[in-house]
Amino acid sequence: MHADLLVKLLAAIEPEKVMTLDSFQEACGISSKSVAKSALNYLEVNNIGSVSKNSVKFSGSDRIHAAVLALEMRGDIEQVSTYLSWKDFEKLASDLLRSFGYRTRSNVRFAKPRMEIDVVGTSSDGFTIAVDCKHWKRSNLSSISNFSQKQAARAERLIKYDETISQVVPVMLTLHAESVRFIGAIPLVPIHKFRSFIMDVKGFLPEMYVIASSASGS
Repeated sequence: MHADLLVKLLAAIEPEKVMTLDSFQEACGISSKSVAKSALNYLEVNNIGSVSKNSVKFSGSDRIHAAVLALEMRGDIEQVSTYLSWKDFEKLASDLLRSFGYRTRSNVRFAKPRMEIDVVGTSSDGFTIAVDCKHWKRSNLSSISNFSQKQAARAERLIKYDETISQVVPVMLTLHAESVRFIGAIPLVPIHKFRSFIMDVKGFLPEMYVIASSASGS
């Protein structure tokens, strides 16, 4: 599967909609029916979509998972971004955190002052990842630094009011990054690296801004 073809498929991946092969082929602009069938088979092998003899159905997270696959194959970031929303980012972050045993919450809000954290994942020992999903096209270092400081403030607020949390790390999830970077000790994680980041998060702790609860004695 070529990355450019995979990016084309994103246009046809509509959650919870049953499509015929012909309508799928038309939606993604593929002229060859055999290529469209091969593309669908490739998606299904990668657990994206459910294909029957004459139709295909996609789930709510299939588009974002296909987008991540395209990015891993060096697909064009700008093209991929046109098919994604910040809600897609939230869905992926929640799905991946749950797959590693985290209990997740979305759109966690605070008042006075008003704050919101897009996704919060808490493990059984209270270790928590607080994710800010940024669907920006491009952003300079100054604005990224400003966003990272705000996310740190949200994480500090979270641990103050949630007694189930022992430690929390603020994280920014974005499309436009090649690898994990640290902005003021806050990790900026590209969406296609988020799975590996979760797997290795404890190894990143010496480089990250980690907030511990007063009850932990740290």
